[in-house]
Amino acid sequence: MLSRKNRSTWLLILIAALVLIFMPMVTGNSWQSLIAGWVDDYQEAAEEAARHGDDDDDDEDGEQEEAKSLLVELDDDVVDAAGIQTLNLERGLHFAESRAYARVVDVRDLIQRRSQLKQLELMLSSAQMKEQAELKELNRLQKLAAGTGSVASKNVSYAEASWQEARSNLQSARLQLENAKTEIAQGWGPVITSWLNDDKSEEYARLVSRQDTLIEITLPVALSLPADVNVIRVSRQGDRASARKAYFVSPAYVADYAAQGETYYFRMATGKLRLGMRLHAWIPQNQDGQQGFFIPEQAIVWYAGKPWTYVQEDESVYRRRPLADGESVAGGIFIQSEFEAGDALVIAGSQMLLSEEFRWQIMDEDDD
Repeated sequence: MLSRKNRSTWLLILIAALVLIFMPMVTGNSWQSLIAGWVDDYQEAAEEAARHGDDDDDDEDGEQEEAKSLLVELDDDVVDAAGIQTLNLERGLHFAESRAYARVVDVRDLIQRRSQLKQLELMLSSAQMKEQAELKELNRLQKLAAGTGSVASKNVSYAEASWQEARSNLQSARLQLENAKTEIAQGWGPVITSWLNDDKSEEYARLVSRQDTLIEITLPVALSLPADVNVIRVSRQGDRASARKAYFVSPAYVADYAAQGETYYFRMATGKLRLGMRLHAWIPQNQDGQQGFFIPEQAIVWYAGKPWTYVQEDESVYRRRPLADGESVAGGIFIQSEFEAGDALVIAGSQMLLSEEFRWQIMDEDDD
């Protein structure tokens, strides 16, 4: 047993000796240089770790300083004088929209087109009666000629020629009517064409009586109208809050050459709309709403070119929260982050809080 331990000890001593002899030969450096290099590497690693630690401390200090800078605490007498009012936030649905432009369509062409269709229908009806009368006369003469022989064959030939002419006129009248319908459908689409063809069309009656107005929406080039969108909002003043509903009719087959976007017809109650007016439209991007919070305009303050708002955290403590990630909507900003249901949103006195917050910061700097 002792001999085995001795052999192991001598083996380790031999390996160490070989390392001591051959390490400088392999690396080309003396042992003094190798040890100095190891020491330098250790010191460099220690300094790097120290720098990272300092950076982390700086980041933490910066975050703490930023969090502190967004806070403002008011004295009781200041709170009473500021008239601060709060509202408990509730999570709600928001439907994202795209902006588009629209114009009031001149429907006088539809009146002319309907008149054209009625005239062609009368021509067709007259041609049908003429053809039927000529055919009836031809049949009568053919029976007389076959039965008694009292009718000359030339009279039958004349009657047949008259019928053939009447039949050609009938075919021509039918073709003119079909071509007129096709031409109208190419310009106005099958839906509006069906209004013109229907004598009892309520939609057409409301248009010509100006109860309803036909408008044409031109979408931005990169957008398409979602398949499930049947209602949009339209305003004369460009104000979303005053926008009214317009209802989908059909695609508009004639594009706006200036915009080159997809075009669609909608109809809406006329109100104060006038022929040729340019309108603003808001198109829902889809029918699925987004969950989030609505921040009204009276709760928003602007600082450094960005929107902010205040939330009450304690009886006299308020925190400024960013709204830059929100979406501008009618009457305010819709945002999905930064808030929780039940947060006490400041809806009156926000500007005073902003002034107090920076007065606090100035006082802290003077103390330093």
